[in-house]
Amino acid sequence: MTLSDPSESFRLFNQNKWLRWMAIGVIVILALVIRFYDLDDLPLDFHSTRQMHSALMARGMYYQNRADIPEWQKTMAVEQWKLEGLIEPPIMERLAAFGYQLAGTDDLRIPRVLSIIFWMLGALPLYWLARGLIDHNGSVFALAFYLILPYGAQASRAFQPDPLMVSCILWAVWAAWRWSNQPGWKWSIVSGLLAGLAVLVKSVAGFFVAGAWVGLLLSAWGFKKVLKNIPFYVAVVLAALPFAVFTFYGLKISGEMAGQFSLRFFPNLWIDPVWYLRWNGEISSVVGFEWFLASLVGVFLMRKPAGRWMMLGLFAGYVAFSFALPYHAMTHDYYQEPLIPVVALGLGAVVSALITRLDGPRWLYTLTILGVLVYWTGIKAWDTRVALKRNDYRGEPALWQKLGDKLGHDSHVLAITQDYGYRLEYWGWLTPQNWMNSGDFMVRELAGQEFDRVKLFKEQVEGKDYFLVTAFGEFDSQAEFKKMMTDNFPVLEQTDDYIIFDLKHPLPASEAK
Repeated sequence: MTLSDPSESFRLFNQNKWLRWMAIGVIVILALVIRFYDLDDLPLDFHSTRQMHSALMARGMYYQNRADIPEWQKTMAVEQWKLEGLIEPPIMERLAAFGYQLAGTDDLRIPRVLSIIFWMLGALPLYWLARGLIDHNGSVFALAFYLILPYGAQASRAFQPDPLMVSCILWAVWAAWRWSNQPGWKWSIVSGLLAGLAVLVKSVAGFFVAGAWVGLLLSAWGFKKVLKNIPFYVAVVLAALPFAVFTFYGLKISGEMAGQFSLRFFPNLWIDPVWYLRWNGEISSVVGFEWFLASLVGVFLMRKPAGRWMMLGLFAGYVAFSFALPYHAMTHDYYQEPLIPVVALGLGAVVSALITRLDGPRWLYTLTILGVLVYWTGIKAWDTRVALKRNDYRGEPALWQKLGDKLGHDSHVLAITQDYGYRLEYWGWLTPQNWMNSGDFMVRELAGQEFDRVKLFKEQVEGKDYFLVTAFGEFDSQAEFKKMMTDNFPVLEQTDDYIIFDLKHPLPASEAK
C-alpha cells in the first residue's frame, strides 16, 4: 500500500506485521468473549419488544412442521406468527427456524448466535476498507471501535434484522469501492447484488448504500461517465429489484404490509428544536457524540480522495435517513446502528493522522499508543460485561406461564403488559389485545389522529373476560383510563407482579363511581 509519506510506513502497525495481527487477534477474541457472555439469558435485555416479535415469528415457522406437540399449541404458534404481519422479509426468523430444526428445539440462543456471526462477518469489509483508504494503523483502531463499542456489542446479540443489515451494508460498500477502482461488469454485478441484499434485509440500508455509491462513483468516474455506464444501470436494477418485488408481494398479493408505511413520516418534526436535541441524544447513546464529531473531522483526513467522498456519501445518507424517518431517528436507538461502522472509519482516519504526527522516542510513543488501545478496549469490554450482568431474565417465563394457566389460554384478555403482550404470548400461550400505551397515543396524535378514549374504552372491554396489568407505570400514567377501569370493574386478583380485573362482571351501577 502506498502512503503519502514513506517514513510513515515505519510507525506501529504499518511497520510491524506481527504486532498488527496480534492486536487484531486480541480484538476479535475479546469481541467474541463479550458477545458470548451470558448467552443463555433471554432476549429481553435489548429492545425486547422487537426481539420478541421475531421470536414469535420464528417459533411459529418452526412449530408449523412439528408433530410432537399438542395441536392447540401448534395452531396458536402459527396464528401468533401470522398476526405479526410483515415489517421486512423474515430472513433472520427463517434462519432461526432452520436452526431450531437442526437443534430439535426452539432455543433462543440460536438467533443470538446468528446475529453475532453476522456482525463479526461485517468486520472483514470494514477492515479492508480502512486498510485500503487509510492505512494499517487506522484499520486496527476502526476495527476495535466497531467490535468493542458497548452499544454495538449488545446490539449485535439481538434477534433483529439490524446486525445482518449492518454487515450487508459493509459488504455492499466494500464492493462499491472495488467497483470504483475496477469499472466493468464483474464488480458492478457484485455491487448490485450485495446492495440489493442489504436493502432487502432492511430498507433503511438503501440510504447508506446509495450515499456510498454516489460518493465513490462520482469521485472516481465523474457524472457524465456514470450516466453513460451500462453496468451502472444494471447494478441499480439489481439493487432495487429484490425489495421492489418483496414490497409488491407484501402490499398487493399478501396484503401483510398494508399498514407498514403509516405512522412513519413526520416532516412537521423538522421545525421542532426538541427533535434535534432528541436526535442528538440517540447519537450520543449509540456512538458517543464526541466520537461522532471526531469522525466528521476524520472525513477530511482520509489518505485517498475516494475515502473522503465515500464518507461524505455515507454521512449524507445518514442525514437523509434521519429526515425521512424523523420519529424513528429520535426514538429508536437501534436505527442508529449503521452509524457505528461509519464512525469507526472516521475515527480510524483521525487516529492514523495523529500517529503520523507523533514525535519523540519510537519505543515510548509505541507503548503509549498500545496502552491507549488496550485500556480503551479493556474498559469498554468490561462495561459491556457489567451491562449484561446487571439484569437476569431467566425467571421471566414462570410468571407468564402462571398467568396463561390462570387466565386460560383461550380467554379474551385486554392488557397493559411489557412488550405489547409478547411475553404473555410466548411463554403464557395467550394472545391478548393490547391497550395502547402513552407512546402509541403520542405518535398517532403527531399524525393528526384524534381519540375519544371513553368510546375506545367501551369498544375494547366489550366481550373481554379479563383486563391484565403488569406494566404498572404505564397503567398509572394513563390516569383517565385507570379511573374508568377501577370505577367500572372489580379487581379479581392483585399481587406485586400483576393486577387482574374481572371484565365479565362489571360493578353494579350503585357501586360504579
